[in-house]
Amino acid sequence: MPDTTQSFSQLLLTYGPGAMLDLPDHAVVVSGLQGWHHGGQWQPIEEQRLVPLLRQQLAFGPEFEGLRPPPEHDDDRHDDRRPGVDVMVFPTWFTVEDVPAATGQAPATSETRRRMVEFEHLQTRGDRLSYVDSANGKRLGVNPIRFVGACAKGHLEDIDWRGLVHRGGDRSCRKPMFWVERGVSSDPSDISVQCNCGSRVTMADLYKPKFLGTCSALSPWLMPRYVAGESCIEDLRLLSRSATNTYFAQTVTVISLTRTDDRVRQTIDEHRQTVESLRSLPNFIQVLRSLPQTKEPFAPFSDQEIASALATMAEGGDSPSTNPRIAEFDALASGAPTIGYDDAGAFLFAETLDRTSLTLSAPWDGFIGNIVKVSRLREVTCLYGFTRLEPPPTPAESELDEIRLKVDGAPLDRQVKWLPAIEQFGEGIFLHVNPDFIRNWRDRADVVDHASELHRSEAQEAAHFNRPPRHLGVAYWALHSLSHALMAELALECGYPISSLKERIYASGAGQPERFGILIYTSTAGAQGTLGGLSGMAERLPEILAKAVQGLELCSNDPICADHHAGTDLDERPLHGAACHACILVPETSCEARNTRLDRGLLVSTLVGSKSAMFF
Repeated sequence: MPDTTQSFSQLLLTYGPGAMLDLPDHAVVVSGLQGWHHGGQWQPIEEQRLVPLLRQQLAFGPEFEGLRPPPEHDDDRHDDRRPGVDVMVFPTWFTVEDVPAATGQAPATSETRRRMVEFEHLQTRGDRLSYVDSANGKRLGVNPIRFVGACAKGHLEDIDWRGLVHRGGDRSCRKPMFWVERGVSSDPSDISVQCNCGSRVTMADLYKPKFLGTCSALSPWLMPRYVAGESCIEDLRLLSRSATNTYFAQTVTVISLTRTDDRVRQTIDEHRQTVESLRSLPNFIQVLRSLPQTKEPFAPFSDQEIASALATMAEGGDSPSTNPRIAEFDALASGAPTIGYDDAGAFLFAETLDRTSLTLSAPWDGFIGNIVKVSRLREVTCLYGFTRLEPPPTPAESELDEIRLKVDGAPLDRQVKWLPAIEQFGEGIFLHVNPDFIRNWRDRADVVDHASELHRSEAQEAAHFNRPPRHLGVAYWALHSLSHALMAELALECGYPISSLKERIYASGAGQPERFGILIYTSTAGAQGTLGGLSGMAERLPEILAKAVQGLELCSNDPICADHHAGTDLDERPLHGAACHACILVPETSCEARNTRLDRGLLVSTLVGSKSAMFF
């Protein structure tokens, strides 16, 4: 099978372990981490807040080594240990192209019949699979079957086509089977699998609940694919290989932010895994200075400075149960004139703008606490599992003072020793929102009533997915809606398309220390990051905010959009208030919450009016 390359972000978010992938000549499933070969060419991704969080939330043992980037393709290497990711042929059932009708069969002209064969009956010529017709010796092409079986726990298996066709009959029958389609409608009742013995099953039958039986607990991307004694009580469900619900990556993302502008501590953070691996040596600082990857970064510091910084960092640190967003918010909202330091290898460099230099009129003089120009930041995204059929909760569905990783997804390996991650560099703007402004607005009677409506809508959505509700509060809904409007307006000014922008919302719930803010940023792979077009908009942010909010008053889908309320029983959008694709929905790559928890009626008075509007 020839090499096929994918970008790091594709391997992490779309075609990670357990994902089904169509290659030019094969349909495959991507191997678990046991089949990800780095060929000795990799550097650990250092992120001192994320690794402890993963250990604590996912209950990893001491064998967990940390984060690695996906294997990087090397055109110059052709040996057996070259970097790459293994794939396995899946599914193992195929339909044969242009096979002649069986003797004695005279199907209707509107009926298409294709012979079904298993992988073990195929031959390989070059990179292509083919089937040799036993009647005339003709070599025929094959296509993988379009449907497989999956369960809510992520297990995946071939459908037992023979068993289903011969249910209640002779299961030992081995006569040829055919994939039969009538007409051109593709209706499930017009598609069937038929055996020459006369038995048949239609696709409409396969969609019936419990028709496929119970899951067999197979994981074809892992080695071994089945562990003796393993069982699954979930019902097996029919899944199209090209459906959008075949793979939902479970990821966690942090922004690498330092607590201070101490360059010694940041250098240690950037090389933490190497430093920790040497700490037990009596002369580890000398060893640190001799290693190629750490010699130059630590050269400006004395032995005493390094030892003192390590001691200080050991005395206090973020609890692994703490949401990384708290540390991010506290760093960006500190009000310090300079945060981090301006250097090509720095993780963070940001500057808090002087409020006196900003022209702030009502209501922005009360709403804006500070504006921070983030000239450089580093984003680390880690893949720790995946789900099928139903998407997992987003990381945004945790309260700000905690983080809960969804731990019941499908595993990436039988024994996880490391996790794949990518680091990206970029820039952004942080808007620190005045907590007094939010508190005064949130305590208004009309807003309290609106918040109760949103609370019911979140409970309704959770009941639909059979999971406990997560209530993020009315402030999150409002700031999230404002973030989308701000991204749309920034995209018109800064030179980046809106699909390149991302958001992080900081909104405390009731009874938590008040933290409110919005980070709009862009990031890309490569150490150079981006070009400054977004952070350069920081000085103009009050003007851009005013335009963004004013544009929310009217939507081209009004009055239908404006009259939509979250939690209504009239449609399946309980987490949308006055929100649609014509106003504040953005590309899902830009939204941290899959375009949910949005309502422009919390910000402005819409066409049908809104008594809970934050502005105007």
